[in-house]
Amino acid sequence: MKRTLLVIALVAVACSREDPRQKALARLHKAEAAMTECKQRIGLGDIPTPDTVVLADPAIKGAELTVVTAGQLRLKWSVAWSSTSCWTPRREAAR
Repeated sequence: MKRTLLVIALVAVACSREDPRQKALARLHKAEAAMTECKQRIGLGDIPTPDTVVLADPAIKGAELTVVTAGQLRLKWSVAWSSTSCWTPRREAAR
């Protein structure tokens, strides 16, 4: 009897699990929504989302600074700054 209940419980848990692809897509959509909201908040809604998080991207080193490149650099810096300001109090509290 206990074994039957255990098997039923395991099957129910296995069937209710979300597909990893669906989970990844849900995280991606959530991150994109957060990025869009962040861009709107800092006035960079028209700037395309950067492909990398590297501030000093070697791929564009020496290239002309365009409005888009400057906006993406500002966006990267803003995200890095907000992340640092969020993590610093947590690190200090953990000490």
